[in-house]
Amino acid sequence: MTELAGFHHIGIVVADIEASATWYGETLGFERLFTYGWPGVQATFIARGGLKIELFQNEQAAPMAMERRQPETNLRIGGINHFAIEVADLDSMIASLRDKGVAIVSPPREVPNSGGCRFAFIHDNEQQLVELFQPA
Repeated sequence: MTELAGFHHIGIVVADIEASATWYGETLGFERLFTYGWPGVQATFIARGGLKIELFQNEQAAPMAMERRQPETNLRIGGINHFAIEVADLDSMIASLRDKGVAIVSPPREVPNSGGCRFAFIHDNEQQLVELFQPA
């Protein structure tokens, strides 16, 4: 079997691709790599270091379900429910994001049985859950 090289990117359907690309840039330091599209769909790749996100704006996309916006209800729905970004200092990251007006959905806490790993959840500009993860 061919060896897997690594995780390449995650795709997110958004209502406003410009607003989302700007939010990820201004709030988390992502840069635009390139854009493309086809009739009815716009796409933009953004990246920060090795983390890449492909944003899609589709004229026919349904809005995100309310249940996807909270960790407790999101875990009751099949499929990918969030993505996580590794951070070196979770507390300082949360403080910085609070200063920028970012919604902290779940404050920092320890992952049980992890030897000290910690996490928190935030919302992006479209209420997508984003986990911030600090390894032990």
